[in-house]
Amino acid sequence: MAVSTPHRFALLIPKTLAALPAIQRLPWPGPFKYLPRLVQLKAAEKACNRLLQEQLEYGDLDFLEGVTLRLQIKDMGFDWAITKIANQLSFSKGCDGAETTFAGNSKDLLLMASRREDPDTLFFQRRLSIEGDTELGLEVKNLIDSVDMDEMPTFINHALYLSADFVEALPA
Repeated sequence: MAVSTPHRFALLIPKTLAALPAIQRLPWPGPFKYLPRLVQLKAAEKACNRLLQEQLEYGDLDFLEGVTLRLQIKDMGFDWAITKIANQLSFSKGCDGAETTFAGNSKDLLLMASRREDPDTLFFQRRLSIEGDTELGLEVKNLIDSVDMDEMPTFINHALYLSADFVEALPA
């Protein structure tokens, strides 16, 4: 099956951007980084609650009720604490008292979210660190593996895969 011209163009964008001399790392967080922390937290919270609405309704995230998961995106300086309150995820500033901490760089977390890299592989290559309650960490890993990407909005999938193509094309 032939790839349509607009789609073929979209496939070239990541490689073209990655080849530019000024691009040495994932250029995001872009403007998001300069927003006040409270705005960042609320935006991330709203997006995650929207994207994981079905999992929240079916109880797939009940393991986060009353516990704190810390997510650190090291190269972006993001440090978030995530917990489930009622039927919603709640984001706050990262804290040392979290039961489990997931930490990695944006590129590796993006590749994991797009299914280009397996969480176990990232962990064993020390590109993803998981510290604290191993049972909770395993639940989070299983959740990541169970999310059906086909159920996500199309624009999210396109953005995720285009971004993953871009970071894979970056020089090592």
